[in-house]
Amino acid sequence: MAIQMIGIDHTKAVIDIRIIFSFTKKRSAEALKLIKEEKGIRGCVLISTCNRMELYVSTEEGYEGDLYELLCRVKELPEGLWPEYREYFSFREEKEAASHLFRLAAGLESRILGEDQILGQVKDAHEFAKEHLCCGKYLNTLFRISVTGAKKVKTETLLSKTPVSAATIAIKQCQNILGTLNNKNILIIGASGKTGSIVLKDLLSLNGVNIYATSRTHDGIINHIDGAITVDYDKRYDNLDIYDAVISATSSPHIVLEKSRAKNAIKTCKKRVFIDLAVPRDIEIFEDEYTVYKNIDDLTEIADNNNRIKQQEIMKAEKILQKYIDEFRIWKLFSESETLFKSAENKIENESEKNTFRHKIYNLKSDNNYAKFSEFIILLREKLT
Repeated sequence: MAIQMIGIDHTKAVIDIRIIFSFTKKRSAEALKLIKEEKGIRGCVLISTCNRMELYVSTEEGYEGDLYELLCRVKELPEGLWPEYREYFSFREEKEAASHLFRLAAGLESRILGEDQILGQVKDAHEFAKEHLCCGKYLNTLFRISVTGAKKVKTETLLSKTPVSAATIAIKQCQNILGTLNNKNILIIGASGKTGSIVLKDLLSLNGVNIYATSRTHDGIINHIDGAITVDYDKRYDNLDIYDAVISATSSPHIVLEKSRAKNAIKTCKKRVFIDLAVPRDIEIFEDEYTVYKNIDDLTEIADNNNRIKQQEIMKAEKILQKYIDEFRIWKLFSESETLFKSAENKIENESEKNTFRHKIYNLKSDNNYAKFSEFIILLREKLT
């Protein structure tokens, strides 16, 4: 069994390119089913966030399929466009694929080093694939151990001791642009979602901010959001003029603030900021002498400063993760060598020696030394041939 991954992220592609390959939850379910049905693929997990889309697959040995072309087919892209986007993708196999996932879950591949949200997204992607019976034995173990390793990094390093997320950086940007948030009116669109709820929580920790949040109505009754003045989502344009900042973070596949309607709703000339944390975009771009627009790709300066502080913790995190990477690689090699172990055991006639042989295997496995364990497998294979 082999493990491969293909991905596109913020390091190689701007938001307009990433949007093309992003997946909503509904589309993720459909995509997983189609990918799992591909000949030679035994399991798949799909991670789709504002900064990346990554596909992990376990395949039969000798699988020669093109994961990029498979993604393009699943996304129903015109074949003539396929060559245009290939350069934005990274492809990894076996150790490199596993190591990347471990670093990803621990926040070492994030725009904001050590951010906590990605660990939850990795866990959710794993659970989602399991729920749809697409994960398989190998990816299940890979993702389970990667999450355990990431949790260890978060408890034993300072990478997450001062948690910084896109949500907190968005609020900091509002402060920088407006000068202060005291007595400012801020609207959150998508406050019930994962990112939006973090924005709401962070704003509630500040004094003097007037917080508004959109909410849907059901059977004519609006769902109130604790801590905020609740605004009917369908009437989000009605009071747009009073807001000093709008932060949008929905999972909608469509624009939630259209340029023309927003401009018509705004009457007062004052400094305003619109921050779009969604992929695909929530807000149609518009800026003028009073209005500032920022999206997820613009929130870099504060993130860069934060990352410089955390650089010294990376080596400690990588050392921790290496133990868990080795644990997975040993597990995989152990699983793939069961037939070999059985053949060797069958050649041993003495029951006591068989027990000694079994103990040796499990002791080597427990030592968590991949080089030592793989050397034992090689020597055992040579001995039997």
